[in-house]
Amino acid sequence: MQKFRIDHSELSRAILGCDSFVSWLYQGGDSLFRDSKGGLRTSRVFEVMKVCVNYGVTGIDLSPPLMEVFRRIQADADKEIVGLGALQEWKCNSFTIDGIPLESYSKEVKASIKSKLPHEYLEGLIRSTNPGNSFVKPFFFPDQAASPLSQAQIDRISIKPDFFIRRLELYRQLNLELVQFGGLTADWLVTLGRTDLLERLSKLIRSKGFTPLLTCHWTSIVLPVAERELEVAGYIVPLNKSWGMLTLSEALGTIKKIEKPIIAMKILSLGALVNDLFGAFEFIFKKANVAAVMVGVSSKSQAKRTFSTIAKVLRKLEAPNL
Repeated sequence: MQKFRIDHSELSRAILGCDSFVSWLYQGGDSLFRDSKGGLRTSRVFEVMKVCVNYGVTGIDLSPPLMEVFRRIQADADKEIVGLGALQEWKCNSFTIDGIPLESYSKEVKASIKSKLPHEYLEGLIRSTNPGNSFVKPFFFPDQAASPLSQAQIDRISIKPDFFIRRLELYRQLNLELVQFGGLTADWLVTLGRTDLLERLSKLIRSKGFTPLLTCHWTSIVLPVAERELEVAGYIVPLNKSWGMLTLSEALGTIKKIEKPIIAMKILSLGALVNDLFGAFEFIFKKANVAAVMVGVSSKSQAKRTFSTIAKVLRKLEAPNL
């Protein structure tokens, strides 16, 4: 598996995503990785991770429930395994307005953002039958009507750093170098004009000895602002051959202007492209020319198929006549 560098870290161009392992812990529902007592079945996670590593994966998306498994895979592997510590929250609870979590203003934030987006984009999104839009639409449409945030409310958004400090302390125990932050919070704060809060968080990450990477969803909106106003080493964004945000053409155009490493996620369009693995990954590496992909798997057979395909794509692009 080919490798690339972010700052002082070298890792594989295929990174194992952790959502397949742990998303149910935060969002509910059943999972193959849930044990009989409702906890994480770490032995099954380890088995899947080990197959990924055997196929050349040396980068792993990491959240606290996976820390012990990560230690085991580091000890078991005959190569250096690099963790990308996830600092983003599932909900925006550490950014507040007058002490109330920003998540509580979700409807108002979405109403504010809708007012800034092109009307034709929103109309097209409503009419579209693209399967990827089941992921995209909830970002922009409130569950019920709401008024946008006032400028005074936007000005009063503040950060509560305790959550981030505690999680950085956990990652320090693993000697991680890379930390990803942002997520939905980055989309919201950039669009609302409060990128200063993300820069404050980026500085906190650097002050603790980590290299920050920004995760976001709205590539064509967030990345140009982040390049001007944030000190980060790279980006993690959703992209696949079916859609990008805001649009695929805009996302591709934005990515081509960025010199920092970009890691693509959602490459299989939430499963819609699972029967075209080679084409999906070839598009990402050839057309988008990203540094790496982050992809989750839920079984050993899926890991084998996914990462062997990525390796084939990279070999073909490296030596197209073979």
